[in-house]
Amino acid sequence: MDHHFPLCHLFYYPTQVVLVDDDANFLDSVSLLLDRSINYRLFQSARQALEHVNRAMAFSEVIKRSYSSYKTGPFDSDTLTHVDINALHKEIYNPDRFLMPSVVVIDYSMPEMSGLEYCVSLTNPYVKKILLTGRANTDLAVQAFNEGLIDQFINKNDPQLASKLNRSIANLQQQYFSRTFKILTDPVVASSQSRFLTNPAFIEFFNILRSTHEIVEYYLIDMPYSGFLLLDARSRVSLVLIMSHLALLEHLRQCRARKAPAPLLAALEEGAMLPLFNIGNDGEHLNEAFFKDWRQHYAPACRIAEDTPCYTAQLGEDATRALLPQLRAQDIQSYAAHLRQPAPTGKILH
Repeated sequence: MDHHFPLCHLFYYPTQVVLVDDDANFLDSVSLLLDRSINYRLFQSARQALEHVNRAMAFSEVIKRSYSSYKTGPFDSDTLTHVDINALHKEIYNPDRFLMPSVVVIDYSMPEMSGLEYCVSLTNPYVKKILLTGRANTDLAVQAFNEGLIDQFINKNDPQLASKLNRSIANLQQQYFSRTFKILTDPVVASSQSRFLTNPAFIEFFNILRSTHEIVEYYLIDMPYSGFLLLDARSRVSLVLIMSHLALLEHLRQCRARKAPAPLLAALEEGAMLPLFNIGNDGEHLNEAFFKDWRQHYAPACRIAEDTPCYTAQLGEDATRALLPQLRAQDIQSYAAHLRQPAPTGKILH
């Protein structure tokens, strides 16, 4: 199931869904309704679930690693921010990334506290909340939704509970990333180099690419220039490089000035090739020895759409590892391996 959003996240990985209900049998039955790719944890105790979710922001080390700001004057507007894009993908080495709760699915009626009391007690402001209700408490759920206390409510006896629950979880997990990491996203989106992140044609292309290749996590990179590092559930890596039309034209101009071979110039004119190196350092590359074996230094490319000033090249696992030799494959815990681990409750996730 694919979902479209008005911008690409800088990075994304599967997060945890927390199911809370004092009835163990109902918990089990609801968990069986979830999509097999969903990472979840079950709680019969609302208080234990509350403690688990409230401490979840401790997992957001990616913000500390990637974001910095400093004051240049006495006013708030005198603050400059910097996002280290190449620090984002280091989250792949964090085995706890999949443990971060993003959505809570909670029953309305429980002995320790009601579902609404639970939602009020949440101190993590980013976690999304789905309330499961019965007919008797629908009016209270509507009021809670209108007041912004919950993000969704679903009648637990709804014959379409499975489809509604999975659709809501998918949408809310995306919203969770938008809110949680807004401090990183805003300054990057504001830069001219990353305009493709809000381009509808690129977003559609990227959504199709992720779905086609079953990509479960991705990370914006800036080496050798803009792109996304992609990982499937088994942590097999691939890469999509992204270059603006203006940048490609500048590279073409440099190649013409250095008298590059005609086939290379023709490919660049058509947008059929993208370089596998930082074109900001063209002077280090564009020489006679380079042009002799130029095909080794370029990848087949295509334009996203006729009206979109953006070109992409897709690299498979071997080419990605060759281009990014600093990747430590042995240190990446895959999502598939995470799903096979027993949950702390003693239940098997899937």
